[in-house]
Amino acid sequence: MSELILALLTWIVGETGLAMPPPPPVVLQSEEQLRERATGRTDVEDFLALYSRDTGIVYLRNDWNHADLRTRAALLHELVHHVQAFNGVPMRCIAEGERQAYDLTLKWLREQGAEDPYAVLNTNEFTIILRSMCPEG
Repeated sequence: MSELILALLTWIVGETGLAMPPPPPVVLQSEEQLRERATGRTDVEDFLALYSRDTGIVYLRNDWNHADLRTRAALLHELVHHVQAFNGVPMRCIAEGERQAYDLTLKWLREQGAEDPYAVLNTNEFTIILRSMCPEG
């Protein structure tokens, strides 16, 4: 997995121009544990991954599959948050970082040959907009 993480981080840094962080630790957990860790995130039906800014750890669901495009995309998404945190990207709230993470994930999926990257992520543009909004709007 470390080679994949390094490749994804390199791609993210190439796309954003941000500095390369050291690879984060990765911990596998059950979906229930991920939900507990993501307090208040009831908008996600199928938790695959989570990044903790407090610990700098990427948490992946314990059935994470290297061969599955969707789970690799989930890892990339969380690595975007790791790069954002390492670089101190200014945000009014944590949700603001979702826009960049989704945009990069969608671009990466297209580069991987996904005809409908939204379908791979089981989401749509409206949901991404909602997830990217700070509570005050």
